Amino acid sequence: MAALLACGGSARPLPAPAALAPSVLPLPAGAALTVRVDLASLRDELGATLARQLLLDSVSALDSAAPGRLLLEQALDRTSVLWVALPAAAPLEEAERILLLRGHFSSLPVDGLGGWRPGPAGLESLHVDNPALEASGYARVYRLENEGLLLWAPRSELATVEQTLARRRRPAASEEPRLEPPERGAVSIAARPGPLLALYARRYPELVERFRGLQKLEAFAEPTAGTWRADLFLDFGSVEQASEASAVLERLKLALAERACAVGVVARALSVSSFERNLRLQAWLEGAELESVRACVLGGGCCA
Repeated sequence: MAALLACGGSARPLPAPAALAPSVLPLPAGAALTVRVDLASLRDELGATLARQLLLDSVSALDSAAPGRLLLEQALDRTSVLWVALPAAAPLEEAERILLLRGHFSSLPVDGLGGWRPGPAGLESLHVDNPALEASGYARVYRLENEGLLLWAPRSELATVEQTLARRRRPAASEEPRLEPPERGAVSIAARPGPLLALYARRYPELVERFRGLQKLEAFAEPTAGTWRADLFLDFGSVEQASEASAVLERLKLALAERACAVGVVARALSVSSFERNLRLQAWLEGAELESVRACVLGGGCCA
């Protein structure tokens, strides 16, 4: 929640290519976590330089000397909306990120990497790795030129990405639905609960156990006239599981609200509501409270 609330400011999106229906976005089926970022809002608040660095730190699987590193920076400069998908095959903290960029890429300089080559499903691809190094990281970029999309695939996920592209217009009947964040806010996420619970099970076993019935998680954060609003939606398998989780969250909120730092600020701003199998957590932050959370996420002012 703190991360979603961190980058306050007014959202003024840059012009972008015509939006596709969410159902046809080439996001991989079976992803554990997908994040959508409105980069225009991020640049508007942080400035282009800091926004670029934060994005590269978050999404890049390439070191500064990798052949595709400069190209990724240049592509992000031309991007209006970014999706980051983490596959479920590996533990979440080890998963390599698949990137989907929407923007204007006709002027992207690719000659130094050999130019576009024929790829799967009639698409063009660009090789951005060095096979001789046998390193992990991004290996291919697939271009959907008419739709203003670039899909960056790590070497470990090439097969998954190419299957996604091949099945995009004809999904298999048994294929798991694509995990698509809400088309709302400056930042939004969608997650499959299993990998998230596994990530925190060792550190918070008792807390995680109370959320075993969680089936769906979505969230978004958006700015409105200097105020940041964040909503988190949790869907459970039964009314009883949702009720138990609501009680746990209320107790956790009261405990954290006693802290004087950014964690306490978020807890005091948080409201928890429930309806049948669904929980909704909502927070509004502005002024000094918002600045406290932003400072925490950008590297200072946090507490343990």
